[in-house]
Amino acid sequence: MRFKNEMNSKEFLNFLMPSILVMAFMAIYAIVDGYFISTYVGSTALAAVNLTIPVNSLIFSFGLMLASGGGALASIKLGEKNVKLASKYFSNLLVVAINFGVFMTIVSFIFQDNILQFLGVNDALLVYAESYSFYVFLTFPLLIAKMIFAGFLRAEGNPKTSLIMSVIGGLANIILDYVFIVVLDMGVKGAGLATLLGIAIALIYAGIYFNSDKSTFNFGFHTIDIKFMKSVVFNGSSEMVSELSIGFTALIFNLLSLKYAGNDGLAAISVILYINLLVGNSFFGFAIGTAPLISYYYGKKDFAMLAKVRKYTINSLLIISPVIVVAIIVGKSFLVSIFFSPDNPAYELAIQGLSIFSFGFLLVGYNMFGSAMFTALSNGKISAIISFSKTFVVFAFMAYLLPQMMGINGVWLIMPIVELLIAFMVFYLTREKKMNRIIIPV
Repeated sequence: MRFKNEMNSKEFLNFLMPSILVMAFMAIYAIVDGYFISTYVGSTALAAVNLTIPVNSLIFSFGLMLASGGGALASIKLGEKNVKLASKYFSNLLVVAINFGVFMTIVSFIFQDNILQFLGVNDALLVYAESYSFYVFLTFPLLIAKMIFAGFLRAEGNPKTSLIMSVIGGLANIILDYVFIVVLDMGVKGAGLATLLGIAIALIYAGIYFNSDKSTFNFGFHTIDIKFMKSVVFNGSSEMVSELSIGFTALIFNLLSLKYAGNDGLAAISVILYINLLVGNSFFGFAIGTAPLISYYYGKKDFAMLAKVRKYTINSLLIISPVIVVAIIVGKSFLVSIFFSPDNPAYELAIQGLSIFSFGFLLVGYNMFGSAMFTALSNGKISAIISFSKTFVVFAFMAYLLPQMMGINGVWLIMPIVELLIAFMVFYLTREKKMNRIIIPV
């Protein structure tokens, strides 16, 4: 067992760091794809690739639901010393995940034209979107399986192996990006193929680990436990909604940017969403990194350690969040220049947008932790309320209202306002007295 009975703030951050780096690296790999595409294929190709993000988010959200919901339940069982049942959970989820991924790949190929049309792909972008989406569809079963492996590595208190898996796959992706796009001149096809092979290489490493004696979980063929799967869906639904929100918000941002600033606006929002992906993934890694600790100590009924974990998290976010915002505002010209030259019309739009959009990063980590904490406590209902309200109520309303009032500046302002309003909700739900009623039997 890799969890400790006591943990100071330094040990807490050391435990979280691999999860943070895993999620940050996932974003970096996507950004590297974007860099190679914008530099060696063009900004039109970058815009086309950006339009496929909602599809990938849909699959990622399902994998995240299984990994987060099932991982939390498995961690609770580990805290109760029931390793056999936790291993059964792992096996059930892996089988369901792969089968669902294969099913979605088949469905996506059948309805490819309809999907791309729904995403807003126009004639100028179609050839790029078709080429890239072909490989995106093929990744679905591999991507979901990778997320299950990563989630259960965290669940057994072994985030470092998850980090190694991510680094191996990501480095392969970057190297293959260079080979396929720069050397072999395969364009967006090369980017898609590099992503597919990078995930496959990461899976090979994870498979070797879970087949060894080092793993707490042992794979075996079991009858699918329907009751357990229902609990996973319920418990992980908030994380699914959170990830779906990325696809939904990307879709809305794409459509609004096209409406108010044309193709240059779409190219600009692509860069802003890449930076949002990096920061958001890092904060999400922080949040899900705390989840196994919360689940384990909750299963163990160690409420003192639960309070410590929460205190360490809030204190860390109070320091990290403002630093990130200042760094982005100071370095915005450099960040945008990675993708566009200053003479590109999208350059100034991206600078302008990032200056406003980045203020949302002050509170996004706090909001993510609030949602992840309730999932870890096996209270998926409250977690789902937070996630659903953020995307499909507050964001949807602000996306309708602000651009009509302020044009393209209203598009950039959506996220800061949304994060501020949701922070009030999270603060109310996580007040100490309310938390005591939720997790501590009275």
